[in-house]
Amino acid sequence: MASQSRFATLMRGYGRLTIFMIPIGVAVNFVGGQIALLLKLPVYLDSIGTILVVAVCGSLPGALVGLLSNAINSITSPPTFAFAILNIAFGLLAGYFGRLGVFRVWWKTLLSSLAFAFIGGFCGALITIWVFGGLAVGGGALVVGALTAMGMDLNTANFVAQIPMDILDKVPTVLIVYAIIKGIPRRLLVKLPLGWVYLGQEKPGAKAQTNAAA
Repeated sequence: MASQSRFATLMRGYGRLTIFMIPIGVAVNFVGGQIALLLKLPVYLDSIGTILVVAVCGSLPGALVGLLSNAINSITSPPTFAFAILNIAFGLLAGYFGRLGVFRVWWKTLLSSLAFAFIGGFCGALITIWVFGGLAVGGGALVVGALTAMGMDLNTANFVAQIPMDILDKVPTVLIVYAIIKGIPRRLLVKLPLGWVYLGQEKPGAKAQTNAAA
């Protein structure tokens, strides 16, 4: 109970708008993930909401979005829950990039897709191999199946298939995040924890810390 109380207090400290962003991020992830699964696309589209929420709200809200998204997607596709750690990892990386102002510039945003793709492709292939014996899920199964039919080893096929697939997935993902952030009105950005980054302002409290150090 005490830990739950501390968690609730911590979340309240983020503000109502941030709390409101969490279900929005989950909904975006769910819709994107279901589209990719139903159409068996060679992409995932299930981390847009996670990266967006982290980029404007911080790591904790984004980690919640990632965890909840995988839990909900696992209702229709149970294997996807095994990849929840990837969504959390995307969130941590997005938080770092967000504070650096990466998502303020389109080409920096585009380059960030390579880092997300490496985490998703490499770690995703490891999870597929360790948890599912190399049997990929979703659209990835088609690519892995084609490679193994050509004589490639199953484990190698997972790495060869998933890293390029993750690049295909993360390029539109980060560009969509960039476009959404660009479209957020200034009056809302000022209420978000990392809004100062996109408004070109100093981090709240930074000036006070500098004066105190002086």
